[in-house]
Amino acid sequence: MKISICVAALLLPAALYSQSAALVATYNFQNSLNAAQSSAPALTAVNPRGTNSFLTDTVLGQQRTVYDMQSLNPGQNAGLSLNTTNLVNPNAYSFEMLFAFTDRPNSWRRVFDNQNRTSDRGLYINPSNRWEFSRLTTGTATSPNGPYIHMVLTVSDGRARLYINGTLDINLLTTSMNLTTPDRVVNFFLDNTTDTSTTDFASARVALLRAYTNALSDSEVRDLAANPFSNSVGATAPSFTAAGVRNGATFSENTPIAPGAFFSILGSALSDVTSDWTGRFDGSNAPTTLNGTRVLINDRPAFISFTSPGQINAIAPDTIVPGNVSIVVERNGVRSTAVTAQARALNPAFFTYDQRNRRFIAALTADNSAYIAPADLFGVTSINGIAVRPARPGDFVIAYGMGMGQTNPNLPAGTIPPARDGGHPVSGTVNLRLGTATLNPLYVGLSSFAGVYIVGFQVPPMATGDYELQITINGTSSPTGVVIPVVQ
Repeated sequence: MKISICVAALLLPAALYSQSAALVATYNFQNSLNAAQSSAPALTAVNPRGTNSFLTDTVLGQQRTVYDMQSLNPGQNAGLSLNTTNLVNPNAYSFEMLFAFTDRPNSWRRVFDNQNRTSDRGLYINPSNRWEFSRLTTGTATSPNGPYIHMVLTVSDGRARLYINGTLDINLLTTSMNLTTPDRVVNFFLDNTTDTSTTDFASARVALLRAYTNALSDSEVRDLAANPFSNSVGATAPSFTAAGVRNGATFSENTPIAPGAFFSILGSALSDVTSDWTGRFDGSNAPTTLNGTRVLINDRPAFISFTSPGQINAIAPDTIVPGNVSIVVERNGVRSTAVTAQARALNPAFFTYDQRNRRFIAALTADNSAYIAPADLFGVTSINGIAVRPARPGDFVIAYGMGMGQTNPNLPAGTIPPARDGGHPVSGTVNLRLGTATLNPLYVGLSSFAGVYIVGFQVPPMATGDYELQITINGTSSPTGVVIPVVQ
């Protein structure tokens, strides 16, 4: 169905499209040519010399990672290409770019090509540093090499407009900038490979590129130029409600936030990418930005473990205090409305298996020989060689949880605990109950994973059955209704 909609849309005349510009691709060049949106294609590097690279540069007063393209001659012309099929309306689109040329000043330098590098038609800076729609018209703005230029090209209703640093420079009635080639590839900084001139190029650095379907308005362009790195023009804002803020273990809506504890947010447009934090740690520190998404609690960043369009999993920062907290989701610089949720000092809870309504606690035997669960819970008798079975009296069991508070020694939230004799036990007063039996836990503290606690205990003599496991720390108890299965 999704493909059918896209194909049908390409056949519609421009007049039938919504006139509101919608952001469809964002390229931030943070050591990747991928789009922030998973639905958008990656940029393709044209790099004949093998010298293109990511580097740090000062862009509008900020230190930013940018993409550096080194051109030498017509046979070694470097730049970027983008396949716009199913991405933008070929007759109504906008491209926004923040870039600088770094060599060949006062020469012809091509910025944008929509003719597969077969024609001199396109967007250039000429030897007088003025902008041109080649062979058609010249603007009045000048853009010398060196400073970063904010450029927006819009096309709609048979008209092409060029904005430089937020100001309209060219407004021309023409269809020459429509995307009419069969493959609808556009090129940046690349001159022709055929036609009469193939020398209109220069090395360049690009810090930002966005694609929109339909044309941006004058006011939208001004807003973008004023603050290009954190602007929501054309973008759908993340959306969620207080009911979508959940305890990270139980998914309960009740007091879901606590320092160093996992929580989840359910909503829409929360992220453009579905993936977890694997490979994204900075040393032992969990990421505070994942796939372009951040979560701010009282303006302090949470640690993000998973993102998808409809869900975020995160660890709250240490600075949380009990009471109302303000939560904001930011996706690629676009912020949600602030949502109020409840926080408390401790939020002990056990993680559970998804099967059977999250009734069974995630647990292993201490020797890692068995998952503690009903033997038929997963439909298999073992997973990766580890048996699936209920606990037995005398077993040493490790149950996994969260939100159990400070440890001794304490660690900052979102940190992988270092190996240490004795681990990092909780500093609070602990009571543990299995069914009606009070247990003396062998260890309650951080595991080797960021934000995850383990509770170690020995199963006492007891009959076959499912027994509720509950932990209480400094008087705050974990939720009831979650169990450990035991068999004689």
